[in-house]
Amino acid sequence: MPEFRPVPIETFVFGCHRFGFGPPPGGGPVDVAKHVVPLVQTALDLGIRSFDSAVLYRATLQLGQALEALNVDPNTIQFQTKCLRYLGLQVDGAVEHQPEANLRGIPARYQGLTDKWDCTPAGIEQQLCRERIEYGGKSLSGVALHDPPDKEKQVGLDWATDITPAVAFLKTARNAGAVDRIGLGIKEPAFVHRFIAQEPGVLDYAGVTFCPSILGPLMGILDAAGKHKFQVTLMGINYGQAFTLTQDPATAPDFLYNYEVANAEERALMSRFFYICGSTPLLHLAAAVAGLLAVNFPGLMTQIVTSTMTPSRLVETVKLVREAQVPAPVWAELKAAELIPKDFPTT
Repeated sequence: MPEFRPVPIETFVFGCHRFGFGPPPGGGPVDVAKHVVPLVQTALDLGIRSFDSAVLYRATLQLGQALEALNVDPNTIQFQTKCLRYLGLQVDGAVEHQPEANLRGIPARYQGLTDKWDCTPAGIEQQLCRERIEYGGKSLSGVALHDPPDKEKQVGLDWATDITPAVAFLKTARNAGAVDRIGLGIKEPAFVHRFIAQEPGVLDYAGVTFCPSILGPLMGILDAAGKHKFQVTLMGINYGQAFTLTQDPATAPDFLYNYEVANAEERALMSRFFYICGSTPLLHLAAAVAGLLAVNFPGLMTQIVTSTMTPSRLVETVKLVREAQVPAPVWAELKAAELIPKDFPTT
């Protein structure tokens, strides 16, 4: 029998982004009755009561429709979302930022749109009102600033106009009881430290897109979380294509790494993980790391967000986070290769 890691079901959050992006099993567009309802039912059956989305994900309406179809009061779940990025028209030279692999299953209503940025208080209010209306509940358990580093890369970031007013609005919303927590939803761990330096005392949770290759920076975030009194969320724990590959990533077909098509450096990194893990699937490594973080840093690492379009995969994910085993020699070799920190607790 595998050793059971005591990761409570309350730690797991169902990520809704694939309700918008798909693709569902068999390809084609996402259908609420066929694809979304069974997943929401499976999550509820497992005991999961928290759901994570974003304006950009094109997914919250599908969650709300599934809750309605299941006759579930949306106020009985916790719903957290993200702001700053919204869907706009592809006009005046605007092009779709999402990789094609992220767009194959989106419903027709969202086709021909792209992600844009509105960091003004009025724009954020509109984004959050849309999210609240689409999921159907009366309040938001959390709102995260969605990928400011992406804005910096795409169109530039001015902290005084893009971040500080947004934070001020979210603080007002939190004080009014419309938002319970203020967070970050990011792919670049270093931004957490930048944020807490610029906006001290604001952060309730830091959501970071996760895979074991960012364990070093993640340990630094956990240290900061203890000092600055915020919690940490691991996002994207269906392990991403990068952690479900069954062949050498150096020569595998195109795959997504951190929501972008992997470049040569990222392929080389994943290839090193692949060969050290040997017969241990990368999937199991990611699951074990996530579970060990939850067990060894209780009170700090409080959410594991997983997303899938297959109910059985959701059940498997919960099981693997609790039970996936990595042999001691693999842990030792990963540490010797400095792919994970030498002080990371593997028990």
